[in-house]
Amino acid sequence: MPKRAQVATEPAGGGELRPVFGRRSMLLVLLGLLIFGGHTVFAAPAISKEYQLKAAFLYNFTKFIDWPPQRFSSETSPIVIAVFGKNPFEGELEKLVNGRLVNGRAINVRFIESAADIPAAHIVFVAAGEEARLDASTFGEAGVLTVGESAEFADRGGIIRFTLVDEKVRFEINQASSEKAGLKLSGQLLKLATVIRKAP
Repeated sequence: MPKRAQVATEPAGGGELRPVFGRRSMLLVLLGLLIFGGHTVFAAPAISKEYQLKAAFLYNFTKFIDWPPQRFSSETSPIVIAVFGKNPFEGELEKLVNGRLVNGRAINVRFIESAADIPAAHIVFVAAGEEARLDASTFGEAGVLTVGESAEFADRGGIIRFTLVDEKVRFEINQASSEKAGLKLSGQLLKLATVIRKAP
């Protein structure tokens, strides 16, 4: 019959015995934690700097857009930023807008999966690849600022498109699309855009 493994002990205070772990034993314990309890050992991956900046841009866009008055039920109704489909922000966007007011309005963040939910938002972010799930008419939705990342998004009439220039986040504006949606974009915002598309 095989011998049972014994744990070495040494006297503790009060004459009690306590286990003594060698270096090998400790390594095995740590390895077990990494394999079977990884969720308690590793923190969630940090959001990339790129999406931290994009979240900050989304928040700041609210300060430079005039929506049609009928898009709000009252003077204190919140501004709604919606993320359509894939969410690359990992909680950063909610954290950024929490407790902030723009022209007396709070900012709510929502996550949506259906194009039918878009009209209830004021800004809709569409991650690269997600624009294929939207009908072309969605990009002209009245009173909705559409923000995306891909060339296809821009070609289909999205209003603001994020780009990377020398590894820095920049954005383009389709002014014709913003006018079609009934939005007024501040001149300051237009000056910051790298490209402005105007109606022919």
